[in-house]
Amino acid sequence: MHRWFLLFPILLIAGCAGFFKVPQTEYRQKVQTLGVLPLLVDGNSVITHPDREAVMELLRRHSLNTHLRLIDILKEQKGYFDVRPVEGNPRELFRSLVISDALRGTGADIYRHYGFNSRIASELTEENVVDALLVIILHGEVRPAKRWDRRHLAYLEAPYNEILTTAAVVMPSGEVVWEYPGVADGAFLFLQYPDFDEAFYNRSDEVRVRYISLAGLDRTLGETDRSLLGRRTLPGRYRELFESLAAALKPGLLNPFKEPPTAPADVSPTKER
Repeated sequence: MHRWFLLFPILLIAGCAGFFKVPQTEYRQKVQTLGVLPLLVDGNSVITHPDREAVMELLRRHSLNTHLRLIDILKEQKGYFDVRPVEGNPRELFRSLVISDALRGTGADIYRHYGFNSRIASELTEENVVDALLVIILHGEVRPAKRWDRRHLAYLEAPYNEILTTAAVVMPSGEVVWEYPGVADGAFLFLQYPDFDEAFYNRSDEVRVRYISLAGLDRTLGETDRSLLGRRTLPGRYRELFESLAAALKPGLLNPFKEPPTAPADVSPTKER
């Protein structure tokens, strides 16, 4: 059931979404050289767009080699001894490395937790001479959310299909020592929108949810942002994601005496791939 509200504009502030699953001092000792994989796309996730396969191809194409920019950002922060690329075919890396997934959290805070193949993780860390792997996975989910009109005076609360991001630092043993559910920062890419204009011009109280066209998704993913470091262009969606990841990944940001938060309970059983 859709709910459509009229409200005065409000300011929404979201914090970093990642959390360490081991004490900070232990993380710093274990992860001094970090290997960054190409961005992966979960082809089995929930994408209800009528052009589902084409949406996944757009994500794969626009994400290609963007992890090299993330490496630059992480190196600038000097939080690690070294940050290195782990090259490989993203589809093959996903198939071999990711062995399970499960939904965690509820409502708007739902996110997907992934499990990793210890043998493949060990091989990748040894081949690339790194202590751990940073794995970033783009995946589709349906979750309740608010979408505002262009004047920011009205919004429709309804289930929307979105592309979200899960990231994890994975040890050679397959253990996840840092996880980024990626829900506090909002969706990486909206696949649907509420058509307020249609409702307005038809003098209707019903606001229909529509899918964004492939051309619109393509343009959104490719919108360049020249603000990063003042010298390189990077699509805005990726810049926002990488800056959030880098801020959350910096070991010095956390209190070493604070216990990491307990992961939310699963809302679906773990699914072996």
